[in-house]
Amino acid sequence: MSINYSTVITDLRAILGTDAVTDDPVRRFAWSTDASYFRIVPEVVVHAETLTQAKQTLEVARQHQAPVTFRAAGTSLSGQAIGEGILLILGHDGFRDIKISEDSQKISLGSAVIGADANMALKPLNKKIGPDPATLASAMVGGIVSNNASGMCCGTAQNSYQTIDSAKLLFADGTELDTGCPQSRAAFASSHKALLDELTELAALTRGNEVLANRIRKKYSIKNTTGYSINSLVDFTDPFDLINHLIVGAEGTLAFVEEVTYHTVDEAKFKASAMAVFFNMEDAARAIPPIKSDSVAAAELLDWASIKSVTGKKGMPDWLSELPEGAAILLIESRANDEETLARYTKDVIAKLAHIETERPISFSNDPEVYGKYWAMRSGLFPIIGGERPKGTSVIIEDVAFELEHLANAASDLTALFHKHGYPEGVIYGHALAGNFHFIITPTFASQGDIDRFHAFMQDVAEMVIDKYDGSMKAEHGTGRAVAPFVEMEWGADAYTLMKRIKQIFDPQGLLNPGVILNDDANVHVKNIKPCPVVDDFVDKCIECGFCEKTCPTSALNFTPRQRIATLREIARLEQSGDKQAAEEMRAAAKYDVVDTCAACQLCTIACPVDNSMGNLVRKLRTPYITTTEQKVLDFQAKHFGAVNQVISTGFNVLNIIHKVTGDSVTNGLMKVGRMVSKEVPYWNPDFAKGANLPTPSPASPDKETIVYFPACGGRTFGPTPLDPDNRTLPDVVVTLLERAGYNVVTPDNTRHLCCGQMWESKGDFKNADAKRDELIDALSTLSDNGKVPVVVDALSCTYRTLTGNPKVEITDLVEFMHDKILPKLTFTKKVNIALHFGCSARKMKLEPKMQALADACSAGVKLPEGIECCGYAGEKGLYKPEINASALRNIKKLIPVDIKEGYYANRMCEVGLSHHSGISYRHLAYLLEECSR
Repeated sequence: MSINYSTVITDLRAILGTDAVTDDPVRRFAWSTDASYFRIVPEVVVHAETLTQAKQTLEVARQHQAPVTFRAAGTSLSGQAIGEGILLILGHDGFRDIKISEDSQKISLGSAVIGADANMALKPLNKKIGPDPATLASAMVGGIVSNNASGMCCGTAQNSYQTIDSAKLLFADGTELDTGCPQSRAAFASSHKALLDELTELAALTRGNEVLANRIRKKYSIKNTTGYSINSLVDFTDPFDLINHLIVGAEGTLAFVEEVTYHTVDEAKFKASAMAVFFNMEDAARAIPPIKSDSVAAAELLDWASIKSVTGKKGMPDWLSELPEGAAILLIESRANDEETLARYTKDVIAKLAHIETERPISFSNDPEVYGKYWAMRSGLFPIIGGERPKGTSVIIEDVAFELEHLANAASDLTALFHKHGYPEGVIYGHALAGNFHFIITPTFASQGDIDRFHAFMQDVAEMVIDKYDGSMKAEHGTGRAVAPFVEMEWGADAYTLMKRIKQIFDPQGLLNPGVILNDDANVHVKNIKPCPVVDDFVDKCIECGFCEKTCPTSALNFTPRQRIATLREIARLEQSGDKQAAEEMRAAAKYDVVDTCAACQLCTIACPVDNSMGNLVRKLRTPYITTTEQKVLDFQAKHFGAVNQVISTGFNVLNIIHKVTGDSVTNGLMKVGRMVSKEVPYWNPDFAKGANLPTPSPASPDKETIVYFPACGGRTFGPTPLDPDNRTLPDVVVTLLERAGYNVVTPDNTRHLCCGQMWESKGDFKNADAKRDELIDALSTLSDNGKVPVVVDALSCTYRTLTGNPKVEITDLVEFMHDKILPKLTFTKKVNIALHFGCSARKMKLEPKMQALADACSAGVKLPEGIECCGYAGEKGLYKPEINASALRNIKKLIPVDIKEGYYANRMCEVGLSHHSGISYRHLAYLLEECSR
C-alpha cells in the first residue's frame, strides 16, 4: 500500500505541534545517518519528549501503515537507528528520570538517560549498571538495552539481559505495560491474553525441542547479539519474564522502551592492571582460558597490527617499537573491594600464566598513572586508526565472537581475509575473556566495485565465523542491517522461524523498525551505504559516532556537529558529482542550521575520538558570507577599536537609563528599529548589563611584586546586570583582589584598543582577528619587559585565544592565577551555597579542578547544574542569536536549588547569558574571592 506522507505529516503536526515534527529536507537528511556505515533519509522526524507523544506518533503510524524507527543516541554501529518513514527520536529533555531504590540494589532509568550519568548517580553508593559499552559516555539506556550492548568487563554475566529487572514498554498497538507493576501486568494479561499465551507456548515448544534448546544454550555461552534474544525461551517460563528479556537486543522492533529498571552491580574500590606481552597471538590466546576466573575483571587482546598502528604515537609506550614482529598484548585488569583480595587476585593471575613465556615479566600496578597508560593504548587504538585513515574512506568496526579455544586460529583467518580482500590496514582487538574480537577496516565506497569487494569480504567473514567455528557474527553491537542477511545462516531454519514468529506476535503489522534484525534481502548490508566525500581537514576524520552530541549547546535547537558534518558531506558529494545547482540549493537551505547557529565552542573537539573541530570549520565557512560593506565595518572596528569599545560601553549605559524610564516595550522597540538598519544591533532583554569601565590601580609600591593585568573586552564593556548584588565592574574587583594579595597592578595604557581578536574570528575575519591578537601580545610583551613581569587576563576565552598565538611571554588566566598565587596568600570566610559553571573555555583549558577548588574555598556548598556544558552565548553571538543561549540554558533555572542566589564563572559574556536564564546573578570567581577575603 502506498503511503501519503503529506497526510502523515499533517496529522502528526495536528496532534504534536509544529516544534516536534519536521519534514524540512535538510533536517531530514541530517538525521539520516547514525554511527554505522548506512544512510537512509526518513520522510519525517519526530522528537518525542513524553510517552504521550510517542503513543500519538504510533497512532498516526497505524492509521497510515507508516513504518516507525526509534532512535536514542544513535551511537549504534549496525544501522538500526535510521529508517524510512517516521523517525521517532527521544527528545532533548524527556525520558531522563533516574530513581535509585533505598537499598541501592535497583535503579530505574528513563530511556534517554546516558549510561555514564546513571553510573555517576550510583557512584557514591559504590554501585554501577552492568552494561559497559565503550560508548557509555554517549549511549542512552534505550539503546543500551535494545542492543544488549556490553563492553570490556560485563561480558555475558552483567549485560542488560542478565541485569534487567523490569521495563516500561509501549507496544505497536498503543498498549502500555510496566512489567514491574502487578496492576499493569494484570491489566495486560486481561487485554493481551492471546499474546502472553503465544509466548508461553513458544517457550514451551522451544524447551521441548532438545536439539534446538541445546543449540541456543551453546550459542549464548559466548557473546551473541545476532537476532532476537531467543535464549529467553529456554531461560524463562513466566510470560512477563519472557517479554523483559526479548525486549533486550530487539533493537526497537518489538516495542518502544520508556524506562528500564536494572539490578545494580558492585563497583570495585581497588584496581590493578598488567600488560602481558606475548611473542605471538597463539600464546596470548592460550593465556586466556586459565585466567578466566574471579581474579580477572577484564582482559583485552591486541594483535600485531594493532600494536603497529599505535607504536610511536603520542601517549603510547616507547618500548612498543622494540617488540618482535608478531607479538601480541593482553591487557589484564583485576578488581576487588579490599587491597588484600586484590593482591591475591594479581598473584593468582601471574601464577596461572607462569607456564607461558612472555616478552617481559608480567607485573601488576595499582597506580592509576601507570595503568592509565596501559589502557590509553587500548582506548587510543580506534581514534588513531580512524583519525589517520585516508581521506574519503569510511571506518567500519565489526565484532565477532568465538569459543576461547578458537581465538588464535580465528584471528589468523581473519587477518588472511583482510589481505585477500584488500584491507591490509585491518586490525583485531577485543574482549578476550568473552571470546569477542572487534576488527576495524577503513574501506572506500566510491564505486560499485568497492561495494562488491566489501560484500565478498563480509561473505567470507560469515563463512569463517559461522561455518568454520560456529561463532557469533555479532557479539555486542546488535544485528541491525549490517548482519541481518546472516541471521538465518548463523542460527538455522528452526531458530530463524522462532524469531519471525516473535516479530509477528509483538508487531503483526510490521511497523516497528522494519528491515532490522530480520530482512529477506540478502544484500541489505551493502545497500544505502553513506558516502564519505572530502569536505575539509577540520572534519574529514569524522566517523559520525555521535560522541559530540551530548556536549553541543545547539543539540536541542537544531543540529549537532554530527548533523552539520553529514549535511556538509552531502553538499560536497553533490558538488563533486557535478550537480552544482542542487549543492547550492542545499547550502543555502542549510546555512542557518550549519553555519549561523553553531556556537563554535569546540566542546565537540574535546568529546571527539578523532579530534575533529567543527567550530574551526564553521568559522572558516563564515568567511565567504562577509560582504564588502561588512568587511569595511570590521576593518573600521579593528582600526578604531578603542573608540568602538568605549561607544558600546557607553551605549549600554544609555540603554539602561532609557529602559529604567520607558520600560521593556520602548527599549525593545528601539532595538528592533536598530536591527532593521544593522544586524550588529543586539536583541534586548531586561537583565542586560550596564556599561563598564577601566580600572584605576593604586600607585606602585617598591616592596611589592608587580603584575600586568589585561581587562578583556567582556569585563570592560559589560558591567553589572540588574540581578547583580553590587555595582562594581570586574576590572575594579580584580584590581582590589590583586592589591589585597600584595601586588602592584599595571594595565596597558591603550587597554580599550586592545583585543584578543575573538570577535573577528567568530565572524570568519581571520586577518583582523590574528592582527588584533598579535597587537595584544606585542603590547603585553612590552609592558611585561618581555615576560619578566607576570601577565594575567581576566576572561577564559580571551586567554585561550591569546595563547593560540604562541606568545613569547607567559600569559596566565586569572582563574589559574587566583588558584596558584592568591589562594595561598589570603584567608577566606565561606559563604552559603553557590552555583558554579564550567564553560567551554574552562573545559578546553582543563581548569575545572582549579575552579572547583576556588569555589570550595569560599563556599560551604557548590552546585554544578547537571547537563549544562556550554552556555551557548558564544562571545557576542548571544547578542544576535539569542535562541542559541536560550536553548542551551533552557533547563538551568530548574536545576538550581531555590536557596542558591549567586553563580560564578570566568567570562563576562557567558555570565550575562547565565544570569538572564537562571534568574540569579552570575559573576566572575574574582568577585567571590574578593568578598570572602575581606
